[in-house]
Amino acid sequence: MKEARTMHTDAQALRSLPLEAFDHPQPCDAWDRSPLACISDARLVAAAVASITPPKLAVPSSFVLHAPLELLARAALLPHVAPEARGPARRQIAAVAVRYAHAGAEVDTPDSAFRNEALALAALLDALRSSDAQGADTALCFLLPRVPLWQLRAALVDEVVPCLGAAAHAPILLAALPRVADRVAGAAGLLRAPLRTLAAAWHQRLSWHLEAAPIPAPLDPAQALLHALTAPARVVSSSSIASTMEAVERHGNAATHLAGPVRALAPAQAERVLLRVAALSMLQDDPAHAPYGWSHCLTLPQAVLANADVARDPGALVAVAATHVLGFRATLGKVALDTHEPLPPLADALSDAPAEQITQLATRAALHPDAHLAKYTLACFDAAARDAEAAPLFLAAAASLGAWWQKRTDL
Repeated sequence: MKEARTMHTDAQALRSLPLEAFDHPQPCDAWDRSPLACISDARLVAAAVASITPPKLAVPSSFVLHAPLELLARAALLPHVAPEARGPARRQIAAVAVRYAHAGAEVDTPDSAFRNEALALAALLDALRSSDAQGADTALCFLLPRVPLWQLRAALVDEVVPCLGAAAHAPILLAALPRVADRVAGAAGLLRAPLRTLAAAWHQRLSWHLEAAPIPAPLDPAQALLHALTAPARVVSSSSIASTMEAVERHGNAATHLAGPVRALAPAQAERVLLRVAALSMLQDDPAHAPYGWSHCLTLPQAVLANADVARDPGALVAVAATHVLGFRATLGKVALDTHEPLPPLADALSDAPAEQITQLATRAALHPDAHLAKYTLACFDAAARDAEAAPLFLAAAASLGAWWQKRTDL
């Protein structure tokens, strides 16, 4: 109870700070003078989580949509940041909460009463399927203090993964929450805003993998999947993630090129192929799409597959993750990826020591204001940890995106 009161007090103090201190930081400004600048990392992250939990009344902006993901990524990067950069990195964490507080009116916490958790879980899923955002929020708010995060993830993941609403980002949050669930009370409340947004666009979802005719698996499904993604046929689409994935589904590309390989691959096997292709896209393909195209080409499928531990149908997760990579490759790709090309030198004279590289990359991402750089850098660290053989590839990709942003900062 005392911990909850402290978090509430910290969150109120954080939300009352002026934007000026984060838009135009100065020595001894309101943030520097605030006691919050000196509290522990864990307490700061908890206060920031509480600050950005209430959903907004208006349709979420890009910042509001990304705020939970940005916050959790910056929190995860913080232990890797160089000691001398920790202060500015913590300011960036606080900035997410303060900007969120100033981003418009918020939804009240609904009164909710269900006879038990099972009925509330059923009501949550029914509300999502019927596009009832308020009903979904009401059921979720009943469940949050009563069921563990793993149970919520297990109930939601198979329903949420095919969804293209909220820019298909909900799986990233589902995968990221376990990092903080044991340390931040109420962290699962960050699901409120994304689920409201998903409910409003529940009809936007991938379905080809449920409808495709059975195709015999190739002798080498991993190689077949790699071949399908290195230079797929061009598909025209608008720049939104939903329309991109809908395009490769609508034109039959997903069913034609993915149905055989994905049926034969476990999530870990698919992850190895998909994330390597995504990192190669960052390094070899059109750099104009580095910040928002090639970054999502890795973060989206990685998150989908990271939820396999609680999924009832891991094969569906493989199909959706592969569709994400195909979508970006088919709409944005301009070159055939060379899977044997040597890695380029690491940008900006990064250290040759992997541990020092991680410190340098984490520091650059933690200090930069762009949410996608923080998300992508952390995703590359996670990919490198799970696929040690390709770790240099993922660190090079993170360095490449950081260098892309640095060039624009220096202009």
